[in-house]
This record gives sequence, C-alpha cells and structure tokens, in this order.
Amino acid sequence: MKEDLIAELAQRLWQAGNGAAAVDSAMADRLDDLESAYAVESATRALAVAAGDRVIGYKIGLTSAPARDAFGAAEPAAGHLLAGRLLEDGRPLTTAGLFEAKVEVEIAFVLGEALSGPYVTAQDVHDATAAVAPAFEIVDSRWRGGARTLPMLVADNTNAARAVLGSRVVPPADLSKITATLSIGSRTVPGSATAVMGDPAKAVAWLAGHLLRGGTRLEAGDIVLSGTLCAPTAISAGDRLVADLGELGRVAVDVD
Repeated sequence: MKEDLIAELAQRLWQAGNGAAAVDSAMADRLDDLESAYAVESATRALAVAAGDRVIGYKIGLTSAPARDAFGAAEPAAGHLLAGRLLEDGRPLTTAGLFEAKVEVEIAFVLGEALSGPYVTAQDVHDATAAVAPAFEIVDSRWRGGARTLPMLVADNTNAARAVLGSRVVPPADLSKITATLSIGSRTVPGSATAVMGDPAKAVAWLAGHLLRGGTRLEAGDIVLSGTLCAPTAISAGDRLVADLGELGRVAVDVD
C-alpha cells in the first residue's frame, strides 16, 4: 500500500510542477516519515529523467536553525536540481506554472572532484570545489497551501522550482564572511553566509554524508545550491531581482 501511495504522490507532484493543479494536502496525511518522503522525491526525479530531463546536482534546504525549527527538523533537507529548471543567466524567469514563488539568494558550488564518506569536512569541500557562483533559487510548493510537515516538504523536492547561476569565480578562503543584499525594485533584503549552517561549505559537507546514507555521492561537475543567505522573499511578474554577494559578484533576473 505504501508503494502505491509513493507512486501516486510522485506522479501528482511531478504533474503539478509541469502545469497541473496543486496537490491537495489531504493526500499527504499518510506520508508520516522521512524515508517515505525521500522515496517520493526519488520517484519524482525518476519521472523527470524518464521525460527527458537530466539531474545536474542538488539543493540543500533548512540550513538555518529557524527554518529547521519551523518544520521540527533535526537536520537540513536535500533535493535534486534538474537541467530543465536551470535558467541561463540573462534569460527572464516566467511565473507561469508556479503557484506562490519565492526567491532565495544562494552560493552555488561547482565541484571539481567527487566527495564521499561520512567524515567530509568544510575544508574537504573547499578543496574539491572548482568554482562558486552567486545564485538565485526560486522555491515553490506543489502542495495546495504549501507544505505543512517536514515529510511534505521533502517529498516535494524541498520546494525546488527554478535556479539561476551568475558568473563562476574561484572560491575565497572563507565563504562564511560573504554577505548578500537582495534588491527587488526599491525593496532590499540583507543576508549572510553565516545563516547557512555557519558556513555554506559545512552544508555541502552535510550533503555528502546524507547522500552516503542513500548509497550515492557527490560527483565532479555537480552543482550544489548550499542554502539561502536571505529570507525567502515573494516575487511577482514585473520584478527585477538583483543579488549582490560582494567579492562573489552579482546575479540578476527579470520576472515575467
């Protein structure tokens, strides 16, 4: 019975991310553990690949203590990134097909070497990283009214919807010192890399251990969105989003 539930939820969530209606949250009442939630997320990934998309990396959510507290989570949560959801720098973001989109400002890691094992450190991540880039992640829930529980959030690929990467640069020695300013028209939202587990490289190290428990690892070439520096902020058509991450550079996108 649980296998049927996992397959049905995966199908509904995948369809909702491709133009269908949001999924009624009542369907998740029997989704009561993280193992099943990650199984749903894995099944949606398989559906995307079967439809011709390609997995290019991962995203990490709940990297701040307040975000984890809001969902009663003991650790961050992980999702996957799809090539078809990554926008080219300069290409506008369309809100068509999104429900209640929000923008997050992130540091994207581009790995030059594989990372595996339960004892990966922030320094290991730094040493294995070929480049970093300022990035936007557009998050959106495919559950009607949003995720109410941690399993709902995880099953929905941790709200991953779209991503935009700016220009890649050599990673500085200490990413924890990076600050960010998100501008949306006349509004500004401050942010800091310390909001991401104290250091975004620590978040990627956590991801390496998390993937190992599932029998996989981070590979050379993977892109990892390490967690948001700024509070998730609602966006709408007509907005111009600009994030300034100091020495990492800027990333910008227009919302249609």
